[in-house]
Amino acid sequence: MLVLGGGIRGGVTVDAVISLLLEDLLDPSGRGLDAACLAGATQDMKGRVRGMPRYMGGGMAALTVLFVANGYTRRPKEKRVAQIEQWRTSPVSLQRDFVEFWEKMGTFTYWSRVEKAVH
Repeated sequence: MLVLGGGIRGGVTVDAVISLLLEDLLDPSGRGLDAACLAGATQDMKGRVRGMPRYMGGGMAALTVLFVANGYTRRPKEKRVAQIEQWRTSPVSLQRDFVEFWEKMGTFTYWSRVEKAVH
């Protein structure tokens, strides 16, 4: 199993990080997302990042590690959403681009799964 932040207490799986990112971006108020669609979107997004050219995928992995190293996965939902908002409005374009990628691709991927489940 792939692990991000192995030096972080206990490590965090890639799936857990992606799932939290998607959940916090798509449902910041915590109303709830369809669990099966979220799990499918998590796998789809992991595949998208793995399928990127190395120079892009490596950068995305590095930014994800920074996000995790900053304590993202150990925070309550409100603080995770605030961290996303901080990166979204950051003067550093890499942080803004990171959030934009996950938000746009994650939204498309999740709702595609929902649409497939409904039909």
